[in-house]
Amino acid sequence: MTTRMLELQGRVVPLQRNDPEAHFTGRVRFGPEGSGPAVVEAVRARRADPPDGVVQIDVGDAYIYPGLTDLHSHLGFATLPMWDEPTRTKGPWLHRDLWPGAPSYKEHVSWPAYAYMKGAPEALLAYAQVRALAGGTTTIQGWPPAKGAPVNRFVRSVDDDIDRDAIRTSVINLGPSELDDRRKHLDENRALVYHLSEGQRDSLVAREFNEAATAGCLRFRLIAIHCCAVGPEEFRQWNLHATRVAGEQAPGGIVWSPLSNLWLYGETTDVVSAMAEGITVCLGSDWGPSGTKNLLGEMKVAIRWIQRAGLDGITPFDLANMVTANPGDLLERAWGRGPGRFEPGRMADAVVVTRRHDDPWKNLALARESDIELVVADGRAVYGDRARMRSAGERLTTAVRFGGRSKHVPLRRPDDPARRWTWTNVMEELSAVQADPVQAIEDGLNAEAAHFDDGPDGPAPRLILESDMPGGPGSVAGPPPPGTVFQAPEIPGIVHDRAWHTSLRSPRGWHDRVLDDIDELFADDGEWS
Repeated sequence: MTTRMLELQGRVVPLQRNDPEAHFTGRVRFGPEGSGPAVVEAVRARRADPPDGVVQIDVGDAYIYPGLTDLHSHLGFATLPMWDEPTRTKGPWLHRDLWPGAPSYKEHVSWPAYAYMKGAPEALLAYAQVRALAGGTTTIQGWPPAKGAPVNRFVRSVDDDIDRDAIRTSVINLGPSELDDRRKHLDENRALVYHLSEGQRDSLVAREFNEAATAGCLRFRLIAIHCCAVGPEEFRQWNLHATRVAGEQAPGGIVWSPLSNLWLYGETTDVVSAMAEGITVCLGSDWGPSGTKNLLGEMKVAIRWIQRAGLDGITPFDLANMVTANPGDLLERAWGRGPGRFEPGRMADAVVVTRRHDDPWKNLALARESDIELVVADGRAVYGDRARMRSAGERLTTAVRFGGRSKHVPLRRPDDPARRWTWTNVMEELSAVQADPVQAIEDGLNAEAAHFDDGPDGPAPRLILESDMPGGPGSVAGPPPPGTVFQAPEIPGIVHDRAWHTSLRSPRGWHDRVLDDIDELFADDGEWS
């Protein structure tokens, strides 16, 4: 079998443990392809011609970072725009159990999402992945539960790609018996990704943290999403339990989603207190109705909050770690290897970003989608400028256009993977669902039923997606009642465009105007000041 190795040459930012702030002109090599998962093979200083059998892409003075990792997303809701409840006038929500019961939630969020999952599952996941790739993401948590696998798989799934048993996830509050089961899972050196204490400080959901503590789940391999209802005492408790009671070398990690927190609750996680207790902090984009398009946007929101709250102790270097090395190290605890660093044996992911700032950390934190020149996942070029993709040997690609620019991705048709699937075709499928979501649900459910009725000799299984989000107290994000007619909102763009910036401005959401001018951070002269 012929193997091919890919090498990137430019300004390398390896984030290696022994010298995490180092950056230099050099090369990072991935491979070998075709004999198991691709890994980082070598990192070298200085420019040089590649050896035989290595495809080298020289990116000039652009920065080469490890691929970004998003530990909090919900891909099944990627095609939905920002949502707020028009009848709510009495202030932000107290906690996450309240807003799914809002009058407009099902019609504007859960029913349309269900329609896309049933009516165009392959197109939905293609859209969601391209949205993530546009921000340099190569690993993401929050894939919808599925039967079958999508034809196009470019972004690594935290939920099930490496080892289904290594990481368990939960978006809902767990009872005592379930938490005891998760504690046993943690005892086996496995990880738990858990939506925990999401809401205003000291609100009802703060008790979830205490319940997790009582069950013995505050551990080295706990990855807790949100934790915005708790503060310094709880984070100190986590540190003490993990290190002194369980005898582990450090507490686990939290995933900070500042936009979603500010949009829904008007406040966000006390990340400074978490960091002070040795808890690893990561960033997550959350979902379409209250989150960012990708991690590039979430970093901008974090910057604005850092400035507004006076969190001078959090630096651009810290933010860069929150989307690379930090989540990669947390995943390494469960998988035995992880993304996020250019070290031999780590996962072979990279993102090439145009150099607009000399400081590599500011350059990443202030990057825009237009600055993403190339994304490499598992040693393969999966997204980027046409010239970069061609240099990597990817010629059967489709153009994705935004803001007067185009990027390329090697999408394949679900019905014939040997042929290119154009972005126009992807959007046509999604637009058909948006135009008649009720019919899309009916057609999708009929296709699923036909597959199961055909038995083992029927056609190959189609992709079947289910929701990973609750629809409200005592319900799930499922189909509308029979006979219900509703309109799906317009499909938003995949990047942080003018329409997205406009949707953030007050009086929408509960961010107290913190995000009204976030578009300034996406400008050519954007600066962290």
